[in-house]
Amino acid sequence: MLGILLPLILFVALADTISNSSWIALERTMLWSLRVETESMLSQFAVWCSMLVTVISVCILCYLLYRQQWRTALFWLCSVSGAAMMCNIMKGTIQRARPELWLDAPDTSFGFPSGHATHSMAIVITLLVLLRLSSWHKVVLLSGFLFAALVGLSRMYLGYHYPSDIVAGWMVALCWVMTLRIIFNQNYLTLQAGQDTVLHFLHKKFLL
Repeated sequence: MLGILLPLILFVALADTISNSSWIALERTMLWSLRVETESMLSQFAVWCSMLVTVISVCILCYLLYRQQWRTALFWLCSVSGAAMMCNIMKGTIQRARPELWLDAPDTSFGFPSGHATHSMAIVITLLVLLRLSSWHKVVLLSGFLFAALVGLSRMYLGYHYPSDIVAGWMVALCWVMTLRIIFNQNYLTLQAGQDTVLHFLHKKFLL
């Protein structure tokens, strides 16, 4: 329940703060500090980092469907797609404008919370739920949060979001996925049992 309540409280606190002019000025300063030197290579990396979110999400879903792990695939789809839908609902409700500090950010849709931040964190939290009994759990924990952080930084570097947009997106994803974990039967939410793990698949394929 803490995984639901704490992110929800933080999200509400952020939503209540973003209209404060002093807070906006601070966030703009933070964005400009990321943009002191504009380098094409960094910009390209940021774009690819943002695109990687969708690629990873679709690839994992396709893998689960290929392995006929229907319940796990349903949980994955509800977690990732549901988090994105919740994010869009929040965007339309709060209607915070994007920073628009430089020409790299032509998007005219609302910015709070960040869709990419929500999507990336939903991927990470869902994987942690599915791999919680696996030896891969710590690897996913470290690499996953690094990935989510890079996605968040890339969105700020490109000028699409304020820092609070990113943090709010993370909170939406955490709250949503942890809620679904309670709703779903957690006995089915694992990639360790039976034929669900990649390691088991490789062992059966090449070592037997």
